[in-house]
Formats: sequence, structure tokens, C-alpha cells
Amino acid sequence: MKYTELFGHTQNKNMDDHYLSQVLFCQPSEPSSGLLKMFDGDQMFGYNFSDNSVLSWIKDFDKWRDSAFPNPSNISFHVNLCNRFREDLTEALVDITPEARGGAQVTVFTAHPLRLGMQNTLICVINDVYPPALTITWRKNADVLTTGLNSYKYFAMEDLSFQAFSYLNVTPYHSDVFSCEVQVSGDNRTIIGYWIPRYPVPSDLLENALCGLGFTLGIIFLLLGFVFFYLAKKLHNKD
Repeated sequence: MKYTELFGHTQNKNMDDHYLSQVLFCQPSEPSSGLLKMFDGDQMFGYNFSDNSVLSWIKDFDKWRDSAFPNPSNISFHVNLCNRFREDLTEALVDITPEARGGAQVTVFTAHPLRLGMQNTLICVINDVYPPALTITWRKNADVLTTGLNSYKYFAMEDLSFQAFSYLNVTPYHSDVFSCEVQVSGDNRTIIGYWIPRYPVPSDLLENALCGLGFTLGIIFLLLGFVFFYLAKKLHNKD
């Protein structure tokens, strides 16, 4: 269950309205609770219920982290309220309304331009996530990876769904096949996104090849110049 609370907005005659809001969700699956602070459609902070800490979406927001959720007691109140409302609503609508689920879609790409043999980061983006309860497994050439992983984050969307991100540090080579496997809680399907290196030409190799080609063409044109000069001189002597 997802609950959005609007805290307020600022208005300027030369600008559109801006909204600062909190998105709270509660569910029977893990994570059982989530709390996000949004500015318009962009996420700024997330609340970690395991140790009551605040996580910034990007480092630039760290300076406002301590004031993101100033009243922890209010958080507990709203989580309890959300769970009670969810339980009552579930009991009232059982066998009447089907359970809402998204159609998760998985995309994998690199954080930096690809260079084989150089360290990079793979980003697995999962769209249309609902409920926000995922199991994400990374594989390399069918083998499950347990190192180089970064925990994934949820991002609240305006259509009441969520987006999730998972990160994997890699050093790719041309024969590697990576996959990001996603399972949504309560869904028997596994959605898989694959990433395979596209055999890019390293920039230094490309530069050397172009330099060699230019040098070769220069020699050819020089020889052609000597040939034409010889032929012209021969025709002139005949005259």
C-alpha cells in the first residue's frame, strides 16, 4: 500500500509550482515499510528503518539529510496507521478486488563508456515495480555473482509504481555475458535483462589504424607522383 503526503509548495510568478512530499508504503513482503522524500518528481532522501538513518539519493543532498525527517515519532505513527489501514482494506476487499501488480521491465547498461578490460559499473534498471519487493540476482556467464554488488534503491513514480536500481562493478571482456534477474514478491515469473559487450574498438587502436592508413596512402600517392613525372618526361623527350 502506498500513501503520499503533500507537505507544501512554493510558487513564483515566473515558475511552475513545486511540491515537497513524502511517499510511505507498507506491505506484508520485505521491505515491510519504506519512506521517501520527493521534490516534484525527483527523489531526495530515503529512510532506513533498520537503523533509523537517512540516505541521500545523491551526495549533493547530504547537507540537508539531518533535517529530511525531523520527527521520527511521526514516522512510527504513520507506519502503524498505514499497516492498520492496509489490513482493514485487505479484509474488506478480499475476493472482490484483484491484487494490484506491475509488469516489471528490466534494462541493463554501463555507467561509463565501454572499454574492454577496464573497470566499469553495470546498472540494472527495473521499471513498473509494484509492489516494491524484489529479489535481484546478477549472473556472469550463468554463474551467480556475490561480490561487487551494491544494494538496490527504490524510486517512487508519479503513476503510483516504483523504479528500482541495482549496481554491479565489473571488468568486462569480449566473451562475457552478464544478466540481471528480477523476481517480484508473489510472482512466479523471472524477468531477465542481458548485457553483452559490443566489441568496441579501443580509441588508441583506432588512432594507430588511422595513422597507419594515412602513412600508407602518403607512400602510394608519392609513388604515383614519381610514375606520372617519369611518364610526362618520357613523352616530352619523344617530342
